[in-house]
Amino acid sequence: MRVALVTHFYPAHGGGVEQVAAQLARRMVAAGCEVVWCASDCDEPPVLQGVVARPMRSFNGVERASGLPYPIWGATSTAELARVIRGSQAVHVHDCIYMGSLLAAWLARRHGKTLVVTQHIGPKPLPWLPGLMLGLAYRLGARQVLAKADGVAFISPTGRRHFEQITGPLPHYHYVANGVDPAVFHATSPGPAALRVELGFDPARPLMLFVGRFVATKRLPLLREMALARPDWQWCVIGHGPEQPQAWGLANVRVLSPMPQHTLRSCYQAADLLVLPSEGEGFPLVVQEAMACGLPACISADVAAGSAMPRALWLELPAVAAEVARQGVRTIDAWLAGSAAQRQSQREACARHATEAWQWDAAAQSHLKWMRRGST
Repeated sequence: MRVALVTHFYPAHGGGVEQVAAQLARRMVAAGCEVVWCASDCDEPPVLQGVVARPMRSFNGVERASGLPYPIWGATSTAELARVIRGSQAVHVHDCIYMGSLLAAWLARRHGKTLVVTQHIGPKPLPWLPGLMLGLAYRLGARQVLAKADGVAFISPTGRRHFEQITGPLPHYHYVANGVDPAVFHATSPGPAALRVELGFDPARPLMLFVGRFVATKRLPLLREMALARPDWQWCVIGHGPEQPQAWGLANVRVLSPMPQHTLRSCYQAADLLVLPSEGEGFPLVVQEAMACGLPACISADVAAGSAMPRALWLELPAVAAEVARQGVRTIDAWLAGSAAQRQSQREACARHATEAWQWDAAAQSHLKWMRRGST
């Protein structure tokens, strides 16, 4: 079976959506599929065995101007996408609102191909005009892509519930959790303090970690407030984007560019907490990667609701932005005041839960089941 895989970017762009697409593509190839990956030509395509890349000519001025990742595909890209889809038995789209996603869904219906969608996120909190436009885009995507697909995998229960409010509950809507690659992300026997020395951090001071794109929905200014409130804490901020935490000028904040996964793993293993004050983005893959490495997460209840994980594994940040820094610092202070044995027990529980609950093979098999059912 040949699968046309459609995402808005390739993994080199730095987003979690594309990392998920790569993981699922690898397992589809292992199951005997041919995968042709169509995405914007903004970045170098990945080199994956059994995956053929078809970069689409695109204009990415929207992201450069506003931070909203919405590449525009031209006429030649539409024609190339149509050729790929005509030669495929199934179409796998990631997220429903992007131009490539809408085109791929329309072409799949036109040519009688099986359509499977992985829906990662829902509408994000934005200023009223961009928020209104994005909300309308999600309504269009829900009705033209999700409702008409042969199978939809929502990576979080909250995402599924949101779109059911638009289209109504549909039998082909399913909750399918993302996986974590245990060969890459796993706990290690040396404690965080020992690993901090290797990475150039002070082993005697708490180390907080942020991983993600530097965009408005991540609410990076709240991290700055927390770093100012506790100059004795160290912060490692990893990512890139239009916002510039490098400009904060804080001695206790080190900003690093995106890095290979094995290096990122060392940062997860060395930190005390992953602190992610983001909102409106489902259940980020970085939380799963961190927990697989034994790193608890400090997140909002809204983010945690995107996964069925035990309450004892994560620390809660307030939903109201004005309370995040003050209350978040108090929560972390209380957690740090607990015993080292308790924190180590929590780290072990995080790694154990990630291993048992989040498996890429299971996620890929769910997608393949819908593809095979529709292509017969």
